[in-house]
Amino acid sequence: MTDTISHKQHTAEIRKLSTGGKLAIERMPSMESFTLGFFLPVGAAHESVKENGISHFIEHMVFKGSKKRSAKAIVKAVERVGGIINASTGREVTYFYARIAAKRLTLALDVLTDLVFNPELDPSAIEKEKGVILEEIHMNDDDPGQALYDKFLLSVHGKTAYGRPILGSVKNVFSFRRKKIYGYHHKHYAPHRLSASIAGGIDPDRAQSLLEDRLKRFKRRKKERIQLGKAPRFNRSVVVASKDVEQCALMIGFPSASIRSSDRYTYSLLDAILAGGMMSRLFQEIREKRGLVYSIDSTHQPYSKSGLFTIEAGMREENLFDVIRLILREIRHLADHGPGKRELQDAKLFLKGHWALGMESTSARMIRNAMSTLFFDRLLKHNEIVNKLDAVKGEDIAKAASRCFEGAGPAVGVISRFENGKLIDEIGEKIETIRARKGESNNKAGKGKKGKT
Repeated sequence: MTDTISHKQHTAEIRKLSTGGKLAIERMPSMESFTLGFFLPVGAAHESVKENGISHFIEHMVFKGSKKRSAKAIVKAVERVGGIINASTGREVTYFYARIAAKRLTLALDVLTDLVFNPELDPSAIEKEKGVILEEIHMNDDDPGQALYDKFLLSVHGKTAYGRPILGSVKNVFSFRRKKIYGYHHKHYAPHRLSASIAGGIDPDRAQSLLEDRLKRFKRRKKERIQLGKAPRFNRSVVVASKDVEQCALMIGFPSASIRSSDRYTYSLLDAILAGGMMSRLFQEIREKRGLVYSIDSTHQPYSKSGLFTIEAGMREENLFDVIRLILREIRHLADHGPGKRELQDAKLFLKGHWALGMESTSARMIRNAMSTLFFDRLLKHNEIVNKLDAVKGEDIAKAASRCFEGAGPAVGVISRFENGKLIDEIGEKIETIRARKGESNNKAGKGKKGKT
């Protein structure tokens, strides 16, 4: 038993499992439910070019039947008692989870261990699921924001594991056969690689005992050395695409901090200050004051070896250049002068309040503890996080914002109709010109002659 943290009546700890792997447990006595998650360190960043999409494919396939339950029986076991079961595939982590009433602990552990470690991988089910995933790929292509995101990542990270789409390509998906899927699953889905996490109204000793009992049913495997792909490089590119969409989608990005870097707190605050909420600079300046966009958000995506900071916005095509100028102007002003003292205090209060709301959720606690276990091998204390957030200074925010303007400036991605693609080169050149000015504070965005769109 290691690394115990107490939150009032809550007790959180990480336990080593006798079968290998770890279990993060947070007991929340007042809760009548719990959330259980199985996290595996595998995702798109572990795939070769020909494997791209296979992690996501396996996430689908484990729900298509185990050697013990049919696909319907897996879902019915949880949903018939009001529970929720689902999964998610990311760049570096894939996880499966169930949220259910506290008295259903045995059921949840039995179902998750069964579907994650004991899938049937029936060839006929594999062929059927290819059609489902093909529809998912088409659905993403129809979403301008998602379509732009995939093109943007390919542009900034190149043909690397971090630049390829999590869903994979149509060609790859149709090439997958049971032998390849089974081999990839066998390599990555070993019990000793599991980081399980549970939070809610459960008894920790009973949860550990039940989990170990089920994991012992699976034969121990030889530990293989599995390496993550190289840290993604960052290309300060401009990508412009034409698509028959109703709204123009914009993405501006630059490098940020890794999940293990203490600078991630700086980028969390930069996110809050720029476009993390309705009081943020970009929301107030571009949406509220000028009405140029419907949505504008920022995101800090930390990886294990690097990070990506992006600003995303949706607007009418004729507003594109003004929005780019305004975004760069606000970032430049922040890089040159840093945030105001009150602004920084408010951003810290915003994040602390946001995190406090998450403390009320068994799902949020489960995920937080799991990611802490995976990337730090310990539970991060709440006070530790707050203290590191409080330690961030205005000049740290300014330094982080200035990374937007290194080299050729930020990476920019745009997708819109652009008269069926006839203006793509002109749009790209115009963006290059705006980007080259690097958001100088004296740039009078929104004034002067507009570029043709």
